[in-house]
Amino acid sequence: MNLIGIAFGAIFVSNVVLAQFYGLCSFLGVSKKRGPALSMGAAVTLVITLSAIISWVIDYYILVPFDLRYLNTIVFILVIAAFVQLVEMTIKRFSPPLYQSLGVYLPLITTNCAVLGVAIDATQQLSYNFVETATYAFFISVGYAFVIYLFSAIREEMDAYDVPRNYQGLGVGLITAFILAMAFSGFVGVV
Repeated sequence: MNLIGIAFGAIFVSNVVLAQFYGLCSFLGVSKKRGPALSMGAAVTLVITLSAIISWVIDYYILVPFDLRYLNTIVFILVIAAFVQLVEMTIKRFSPPLYQSLGVYLPLITTNCAVLGVAIDATQQLSYNFVETATYAFFISVGYAFVIYLFSAIREEMDAYDVPRNYQGLGVGLITAFILAMAFSGFVGVV
């Protein structure tokens, strides 16, 4: 498969939130305002891309040759936790307001199943080489950032309208996410 196909498929067809349903906690929690949503998207993009690349290298050069693949989940979680700590410390140091706005969701990137799912998919399920893994990881995280930003823009607009009480908050958010997922399912078969 060519890299353009991998990129398009990662963003639209296999979107980590709307097709695979990974990372819904941060998706629903941080998507109320555009600024924090964009920042969370950038942080998740950095963590997913770098941790998937490092996980692929560790898997390909250490775990597979030494028949230690049964340790991949533990190793991948350690890689992810290290990157999240670096991102968290950097944001806290250089942008305290952003650190406050992301709140508890920033350290929760460590347990975000999207990050671990991409690392496992890239190393085991998809059998990509290094360049394909880097492309897939970057564009699947771009897909996450795109959807969380789009969702936050929709939620900000919905705040201006009178939504029935039973649908306010998470209810209308889940309905909106469902509609987005249905719209993105139209891309299946394009690649």
